[in-house]
Amino acid sequence: MCIFCERAQNELDGGLTPAQKREAEQCETLRERRIRATILTGFLGSGKTTFLNFVLKSFGHGKRIGVVQNEFGSVSVDDQLMLLEKSEAEVITMPNGCLCCRVRGDMVEALQRLAKRPQALGEGEGGAPALDHLLIECSGLSEVVPVAQTFFADPFVQASFQLDGVVCVADANLFEAMEGGGGAEPNGGSFGADVARLLREQLSISDVCLLNKCDLVDSTQRDRIGKRMRELNPSVKVVPCRHGKVNLGQVLSLNAFSLESVLSLDSHFLGNESAAPSQGHGHGHGHGHGHDAAADGEAHHAHTSFGSLGLEVAGAVDLEKLKAWLRDVVEKHGDKLVRIKGVVRTSGAQPFIAIVQGVGGHIEVSEASAAQPASGAMTSRMVFIGRLLNATLEAELRAGFLAAVAEAATGA
Repeated sequence: MCIFCERAQNELDGGLTPAQKREAEQCETLRERRIRATILTGFLGSGKTTFLNFVLKSFGHGKRIGVVQNEFGSVSVDDQLMLLEKSEAEVITMPNGCLCCRVRGDMVEALQRLAKRPQALGEGEGGAPALDHLLIECSGLSEVVPVAQTFFADPFVQASFQLDGVVCVADANLFEAMEGGGGAEPNGGSFGADVARLLREQLSISDVCLLNKCDLVDSTQRDRIGKRMRELNPSVKVVPCRHGKVNLGQVLSLNAFSLESVLSLDSHFLGNESAAPSQGHGHGHGHGHGHDAAADGEAHHAHTSFGSLGLEVAGAVDLEKLKAWLRDVVEKHGDKLVRIKGVVRTSGAQPFIAIVQGVGGHIEVSEASAAQPASGAMTSRMVFIGRLLNATLEAELRAGFLAAVAEAATGA
């Protein structure tokens, strides 16, 4: 029995002390009835949404999955890439911010809404929660520690969800350029020191790393990257994969997060707690879920160096004009734009939905699969994320996108 078993929820509004939160985590009754939650992290363009789609498709009908998606820009694109018809998913999209900063309070509210919905409050056979699992997809610029702390920031959230583990998705093709390794560029690769620091932090607190896009590298490079990842986090499990497809038993229901193990390495994880934490005795493996020393010395988050531009129009797009324009954008501004993504309606006798994916100077435009939902596709959306987007560049991007739409409308 714990404080959550003994008190009604409305009696917990005043919050809990760190000692009470730690005591609650030892309650087996609470652990068994809570909804398991997985934090999904990884840098921009690594394949998080692709993996999330694979999870939803693999679970299929009959499974209730809760999803919280966070996007850095003000225009949401990832929600349009979700294969919602393949899963009875409850989805909350949180654009225009980063979960590790001002959106964190919104995340608490989102988790509360998921837990309080009638279908989540109801219980299935044997007392199991009606919601089978919760997946939180962080933006590619989010730091993970504050997201993990959110599960203990509100009594109702802690009573409803059990943080199961942290899964990081990494781009095998770009990892070394981003991280820089420990040799010639110890402070960061060609993407900059802030990106390298964020990538290392995402890895350092992850239980599993999906080394995605392994079809784009050879076995020697893949093994070298895996070795580097284990240098950054000796306890991380590296799972090579393609297109985010893995054995879900390797990444879900890990039972890996242990509050006691975290506190043994970061006594401030729950806030101001003067007492020294006891040694871990949970299911976790004891790796650090706190900021590393380099991160503690930083006065700003990595995403403060980045800006985003979201564009949304009601019209269809001339696909060939769009492709030519995007190639020109990458050629001229590839060093500034780290991520380009979009979902657009095409013009022509047989219009369809096109998906735009760009990262690290590479751009790909493809037709959406037959399973792609049509909902939300009434508009065409593009998002650009890069370093300190200025007014001149934003105006140029906006004009180029609108030109592709105008040419589709006029048949030019």
